[in-house]
Amino acid sequence: MGATRFYKFQSVSEQSAEDLAKANKALDALVKSYAMFSGRKSFNDPFDSKIDIGYPTPQQVLTLLQRPNIDARTRNIVGSWVSNEAFTPVGIRFLRDCERTLNEIIDSYPMYCLSSHNTCTLLWSHYASSHTGFCIELEFAAEQPNEVHYQEHIASIALLDFLTSYFKLDANTDLGERIHSALLVKLRCWSYEGEYRWIADNAMGRVPKGQRSIELKYDPQQVRAVIFGCRMSPRVKTYVVKTLRGLRRTIELQQAIEMKDCIEIVPFDEHTHL
Repeated sequence: MGATRFYKFQSVSEQSAEDLAKANKALDALVKSYAMFSGRKSFNDPFDSKIDIGYPTPQQVLTLLQRPNIDARTRNIVGSWVSNEAFTPVGIRFLRDCERTLNEIIDSYPMYCLSSHNTCTLLWSHYASSHTGFCIELEFAAEQPNEVHYQEHIASIALLDFLTSYFKLDANTDLGERIHSALLVKLRCWSYEGEYRWIADNAMGRVPKGQRSIELKYDPQQVRAVIFGCRMSPRVKTYVVKTLRGLRRTIELQQAIEMKDCIEIVPFDEHTHL
């Protein structure tokens, strides 16, 4: 696809001018060109990126023994899981370990959530501290970010797919792609957000175990504009204007304006908007 622009809404907590960047991760990230990529455990919605992991039946597990490329060691391991058409204690324990491992893998995927909208009042209210924050306009020229799909039910991944990938029994089972697709599913009630997700690959990094997010650098040229919220403090706006000007970046400054019943984005003017 061609170059496309998406929006990241950011909250700001107003402090004394000299403490603004220190007190606000969003301002520090803007100035230093990094993004806070979140693992799914940091999302405020417990159903966001929740993935149903379906357990196989004993009969489905036994089909693994029919794979032509299964080796003797794997055959012995899998064979110990089922007896008299039921899972053995060893099999139950191994499947639970696999489920835990799969969830840990999914938890490690870093995501940067964006929107295709910049005038949605709910987004400004929820993610930009009730319009006192700001919004970053980012330009992408590659395949990322990916569109979120809104559904009535959460996504699912079969544990059998994890097993075939774990034991390398099926070259066509791309577990990474299935996880990636599942992380792009959100319940339909959130569809107003028009969300897209930038999901980091292995080369960019992974959320460390026990942590909820990770800082990842991006190209400063991706930031095309900063939009000030309609209730943003003049002192905070002045700080952002002076800081970006000192960095000599060609970033367009814009202002969200409260109209009769909607938000409008206009070019920022220091005489009018400070």
